[in-house]
Amino acid sequence: MNSDGSCVGNSTGGGVIVRDSMGTCLMAFILPLGRGTNNTAESDAFLFGLRWCINNGHNLIITETDSLLLRNCINNSWSTPWRIKESVEEIRRLIRRHDIIINHCFREANHVADKLASMSHFVEEVKVFTQPSTIPRQIRDLLNIDKWQFPSFRVKQRKSSMIFFEPP
Repeated sequence: MNSDGSCVGNSTGGGVIVRDSMGTCLMAFILPLGRGTNNTAESDAFLFGLRWCINNGHNLIITETDSLLLRNCINNSWSTPWRIKESVEEIRRLIRRHDIIINHCFREANHVADKLASMSHFVEEVKVFTQPSTIPRQIRDLLNIDKWQFPSFRVKQRKSSMIFFEPP
């Protein structure tokens, strides 16, 4: 399970992708979460995905989040900010009762969940995708890149600094 949160202004949302051990998509979610912060979006999306996995009978759950803060708060390595305390405590309770592994990954390795989370700002209600044909095309493309283990890159446009450096 990969999860990600997104915050634009006060609007938050999340994205969750659940795959089997072969990388095949079992479920994808786009979650509009309302007002909050990037940390509440990360923790709420993670909790939503974790509950779905447990409620659907998945025994060994390996999770990945690009939020180092969330992972370290869950593992009790860092103190938990008060805004996400309830979510983190619920995640800890679920971890104690089930076989769950939590990993941190970099944003570049979390493209699918990141794209789902960014799409949450354009929907009014939770979108659930259970069939590959219903998943938005740009998400399907990212899923295939992940499944085939191709490297993916984020292209960033360079801002002009108007400073010129000519080495001797």
